[in-house]
Amino acid sequence: MDRNTAVIVSLIGQTDIKKRPDLLQQSKSAFIDYLAAALAAGREPKVKNTAVYLSLSQAYTPFLGQPYQASASAAAFFNGFCSHYLDYDDAQANIAGHFSTVLFSTLLAVADMKTSILDFFTAYTAGAELEGILGSYVNPAHKQQGWHSTGTIGPIGAAAAIAKLKNLGQNQTAQLLSLGATQSAGMGFEAGSDAKPMHAGFAARNAVFAYELLTKAGLSANINPFNNDTGWLRTISGEKIDIENFKKKWLQPGQIILPGLWMKLHSYCSAGICGAAGCQQIYEEGWPLEKLKEVKFHFPLGADKALRYKNPRTGQEGRFSIEYVAWQILTNGKVNDKYFKLAAVPEEFVQSLPKFERCYDMGVVEKSVRLTKVTAVTTAGRIVQADIRNPLGSPQRPFSRAQLEIKLTQAIGSVQAEAIFKAAHKWPAGTLADIWEIMYPS
Repeated sequence: MDRNTAVIVSLIGQTDIKKRPDLLQQSKSAFIDYLAAALAAGREPKVKNTAVYLSLSQAYTPFLGQPYQASASAAAFFNGFCSHYLDYDDAQANIAGHFSTVLFSTLLAVADMKTSILDFFTAYTAGAELEGILGSYVNPAHKQQGWHSTGTIGPIGAAAAIAKLKNLGQNQTAQLLSLGATQSAGMGFEAGSDAKPMHAGFAARNAVFAYELLTKAGLSANINPFNNDTGWLRTISGEKIDIENFKKKWLQPGQIILPGLWMKLHSYCSAGICGAAGCQQIYEEGWPLEKLKEVKFHFPLGADKALRYKNPRTGQEGRFSIEYVAWQILTNGKVNDKYFKLAAVPEEFVQSLPKFERCYDMGVVEKSVRLTKVTAVTTAGRIVQADIRNPLGSPQRPFSRAQLEIKLTQAIGSVQAEAIFKAAHKWPAGTLADIWEIMYPS
């Protein structure tokens, strides 16, 4: 085993968050947010259809939020697909994508009622740590090239999470990471289609299937996935791992703490959150779209890569359009998630498109920084602007318990949401049995 891989395997094995209340609290918040995103999507017709189809296979692992079962790998796919379907799940700057959707979906597929919450969150933290640090090596170039990191880095983090939860030995951990790395895939052009949430499902499924092939079928894999000559990072980006620097970064303070997680109030791409907050401020200052003749979004170069649709045709494409989000806010004073479910965007939006423009004049910023300045010209010629760097849901303004409770209640109702928060009050004590019946209705 090469030294890079050996050190990474050792870091995963040594990950311990018992004395890290900050990581435990953030893991708890991330899991509740994940549940809200996944269970909210459970009402979507395509999500239900997918659950029915997958349940036709051998049944022994339950689906999150659905009365069906299938193989563990199929359940992992469903959990990932479902939790990312609405683009309502958290995001992180280093990975430039979403890791909670993949990690929790993977862990739920291989866990059982007896799995301790502490072990569950520790495994999540290990997977997140590996994904975030690898993401810091490859991004922003990886994203700009057109990759969707949820699919490319996700299988590796998921493999690390399984290895930690199942307490695999060093050799098996290296092989599982190797199989995660060799299944690295996911294209950014799928944004706005059902294939984008499939990336989260594929990442979770592939890690679980690889785990089963290693432990049940006895198959093997190369044990040097992070070597600096032919390893994953060198192949994907041409970069080499500085393993001493890698060690210094591990849990210092932790990828879910810094750069931290972006959580969402509405189901659209997190790259639009700052611009949306700016539009909200402009509207609340008394400037609805009807009083504006021009609205400009000022980005750092390439920062709108994920917002790939300037002229979306469907509500689903509109999740990845700052213009569509801004139109909702400046017209109605708020985002209404029903607009993201429309088969065709409203004609009123199409008519408003000439008012919107993107420009790239915000200079170069750190990859962990998100900013979108909004400037508007009123019909009377006055210039108004907003530049909100830390909107609600950003790492600097994380959701409070009350805000998480609202999000979860919207997904599953007040009775079940209250039951989850009651169980969460004692976390990391307890087991998944505390919320098993809520996650898996019979």
